[in-house]
This record gives sequence, C-alpha cells and structure tokens, in this order.
Amino acid sequence: MRTTTITLTIALGAAVCGASACGGAPLPAPTPVASAPAVEVAAAPPPAEPTVEHALPTTCEGGPVCAPPKEFAQRVCGGTYPEVALHLFAPKTPWKRAYLLRSFQAWHVGGHGDMRELRANEEVLIMSVSRGGGEDGQLGGKAFDVIRWDGTCVSLMEDEITFQKPPASVPANITWKKLEPNFQAVFAEDKSIAALRQSQARTCESPAAEQEPGKTKCELARRQLSIAIAQSVGRGKALPALSSIP
Repeated sequence: MRTTTITLTIALGAAVCGASACGGAPLPAPTPVASAPAVEVAAAPPPAEPTVEHALPTTCEGGPVCAPPKEFAQRVCGGTYPEVALHLFAPKTPWKRAYLLRSFQAWHVGGHGDMRELRANEEVLIMSVSRGGGEDGQLGGKAFDVIRWDGTCVSLMEDEITFQKPPASVPANITWKKLEPNFQAVFAEDKSIAALRQSQARTCESPAAEQEPGKTKCELARRQLSIAIAQSVGRGKALPALSSIP
C-alpha cells in the first residue's frame, strides 16, 4: 500500500513538473512581430521660379496710362505668348484695358509685317505708348502697342480704341493647341469648357471643316471656346505658373 502511494505521488509530481517545466530552462519568449517600415514619399520639387529679370511685372511704367515696363513690353510683343497674356488679363492686374471701336485689320507687332483681324469691342491691354501726344499728357494723337487675349501684340491709334468698357467685350480667338498642356488641363476641369473644346475639335479639325469657306461654323466654335476661357480667367480661375517669361 505504501509503495503504491509513493509511486502515485512521484507520478503526479512528474506530471505537474512536465506541465510547468519545473527545474528546466525557461520557455522562450514569443518573437515580436516586426512592424512594416514607413514608406517615405519624396516631396515633389517646387517649380523653378523665374529670375527677377524675367518675372511678371506688377507696377506701372510712368506715363499717361498704366502699362508694363518698356523692356518687358518689347520682349512680350516680340513674339506670341498666350500663357503670359492670360496672366496679364487676370483680375486685379493694374494694366490699362482698352476696347476696339470697330472691326479692322492691324499690324502684328512681332509678326514681321503681317496683319491681324480685330473685332469691334475686342478687349486689349496697353503695353506701351509708342509715339505722339503733347506735353499736357492727353492721349490725343497717341499710338499704342497692345496685347490681345491670344498673346499677340498689334499697333493701334488712339481713335481706334476706347477706355470705356462696352456692355459685352470679346477676346481675340485663343488657339487651344497653342496653350501649354497644364493650361489646357486647368481649363478642361470646367465641364462647359471641355464640351466647347470637343465641339471645336469636331468642327474645326476634320477634313470637311478645312474645305469650308469664309466665316464658318468653325469660326463660331473658336469664338465660343475663347469667350468661355476669357470668362473663366475673369472670374479668377487659378492659372498654372508660367514655365518661362520673356
């Protein structure tokens, strides 16, 4: 009987020690799960800012009207810069606006002697007063180089423009394909402009459209798209930064 009790006690003790690892090495601690390293996203580099010499001006050149500095005006009017024109026509810019009294042709300042069609009530910005005038500072007899919404400059006489805004001013036709892709993308965010662009492409960029004579549906589509873009800018549309400034 005693032998049986001792044997049972030893057996129970062995079972308990086996369950708790009595007198043996401690159980290894569970290996912690390593957390995934954070993904480091590189910040996009800021756009390069134009140099001071080639920044958009913000103050008027001295004279009878508010115009940009002469050197800037000469550079801009020496070429075609539609994106620069959009920035210059933006709201709250100080440049003097003028409006054509009638439709006619005018010399393209940077176009090697070619003529441009202008419409009555077209809105332009005075870039420089080129000649004429008296000591009293009046505008009579003066001539002006002006920039249009399409980024071209033309020369106008004082009797061809007015500084009083008409009930419905119009922009020059803005050539969509000449706008930089980032400007196209910004305007295309507006569904109405995107639809007008699609309509203009269908009307103007097909083989049949190229054979239509005179003032066609294509011309009307161009005007509608240009007016919509000008109205968007006039409402304060945020424009992309200029990639270059003349």
